[in-house]
Amino acid sequence: MKKIKFFFLITILLLAIVAVSQTFFTSKKYPRGSFASPVKIPLSLAGNFGECRPNHFHSGLDVRTNKVENIPIYAIGDGYVSRVKIEAGGFGNAIYITHANGFVSLYAHLNLFWPGLENHIRFNQYKQKSWKIDMTFLPHEFPVRKGQFIAFSGNTGSSQAPHLHMEIRDAKTDKPLNGLLFYNMPDSKAPLLKKLAVYDANRSIYDQLPKQFVCTKKGTSYVTATDTIIINSTNTAFGIVADDPMEGALGVLGVYEVNMYVDGNAYFGWQLDNIGYEETRYMNAQADFRVKKNGGPWIQLCYQQVGDQLNIYKKFNTQNGRVNLADGKAHAIKMIVKDVVGNASELKYWVRSNVSSTYVRNYVLKANQVNKYDDGNIAFTMPKEILYDDVPFSGAVKPCANPYSQLYQVHFSDVPLHTYFDVKLKPKTTIPASLAGKVAVVRYPYGKDTDKKGKAAKLEGAWVVANVRDFGTYEIVIDQTVPSLTCNITNNGKLSTNKIVCTSKDETTSVEKFIGKIDGQWVRFVQKGNSFTYEVDEHCKAGKHQLEINSIDENGNTKVSSIAFEK
Repeated sequence: MKKIKFFFLITILLLAIVAVSQTFFTSKKYPRGSFASPVKIPLSLAGNFGECRPNHFHSGLDVRTNKVENIPIYAIGDGYVSRVKIEAGGFGNAIYITHANGFVSLYAHLNLFWPGLENHIRFNQYKQKSWKIDMTFLPHEFPVRKGQFIAFSGNTGSSQAPHLHMEIRDAKTDKPLNGLLFYNMPDSKAPLLKKLAVYDANRSIYDQLPKQFVCTKKGTSYVTATDTIIINSTNTAFGIVADDPMEGALGVLGVYEVNMYVDGNAYFGWQLDNIGYEETRYMNAQADFRVKKNGGPWIQLCYQQVGDQLNIYKKFNTQNGRVNLADGKAHAIKMIVKDVVGNASELKYWVRSNVSSTYVRNYVLKANQVNKYDDGNIAFTMPKEILYDDVPFSGAVKPCANPYSQLYQVHFSDVPLHTYFDVKLKPKTTIPASLAGKVAVVRYPYGKDTDKKGKAAKLEGAWVVANVRDFGTYEIVIDQTVPSLTCNITNNGKLSTNKIVCTSKDETTSVEKFIGKIDGQWVRFVQKGNSFTYEVDEHCKAGKHQLEINSIDENGNTKVSSIAFEK
């Protein structure tokens, strides 16, 4: 009897160990409910942490501001302003507040800060003669209390509509965390499963398009129209298209977690939290970039690509989410998709292979190794961390009327790259040394792109060299054209508003510097896209003045405009 009890206890213990070992993710110990809302209007979200965005995961919560600017924004907790950054793109006008509980809150796309901080920033912009600024502060300089007014909302930076982008970061690592884990927002709605994507795991993701199956709700679970999915491969992998609705969002948000089981056993999963800006571009590996680039949905993969360095995955074997079907048997797959409060949806299906062979292809570019290429017209050396998967690279040249250039096909824009590399292009004819400082390359549009994208390049020996982060079709150009420039005031005219608004755009590259001076003194022009605005301040008193504008592109081409006006 004692032996039976002993073996029974051992069995229970072993089962407990297995159960613990199959736990996907432990719950986060964040102080839920300790932070206040950043707005006094009802808290509603337009975006959440971890959503797939072009070339990055969304890193915070997009808080709605009733589609208007200048909604008051408040500190979510006690702390101090530790940083203020102002830039044309990115977060635009942003405030960082460090809190005593080990977190930092970020408020982005703002307009004016509260008067004391706004005046301090403007003083330093004039002191540094730079509108773009990045300042850090000590705890005693700008302390704030929970609920204190800190700024007005806006639409600055890379914002497409008025809203507040708010992040909560780990103060030690500076990594953004999933902001919804700090709030108790009403959420009784489970994620919506839309599609299942099925891949041949013996091939590169850039050497195929997945089969997509619509998911429908049947009883308590989602299913595909085909009960058993037949795969023409001995190795397969999956992806999902899913959204997460919640009461506090007018639209749908991104999902938080996926758990995958194979034949009843925990197999592979991921959870979106704690993703730093240095790794956020790996979204191009966690999602199927190629499908999205060609007009499809964001498919989030349920396996890890070989060049994906994200730390979001939970693995129970060495397959990294791939499922071996070489035994010819049907295997039961179950996927559980969750939101941050545990609402879950389940997808069940079977999968079986109908072949016994494996796909073999010698890919030109290999992930996780240095790749070199030189066909006499196109050459490059790629660092090993640049590719997420192997690439069936295609390089070619096509005729072009340009006297110095052919059209250089450096593979295709629907394959993403993680880092920059130098691409070398051989000109059709020798470029004179006198034009060396005016060389640029232009990448042609692809898919939904509408504009050519150019950047300054260098002439090195017989090659034109450009530092790029995209595949695509390139052309060498000689850039001697100054940027365009228009202003809302005319020469010898009278200033009828309290703003001077100029528009400047470069047809080949971009406006790298925009400098405005009144009577020889630098003044603060604020950039939004191609628009530059000076709000008349104490540096422009009543009387006659001379405005001088210098708009300079990446190749040093400078448009100078001098306008006499009267205030």
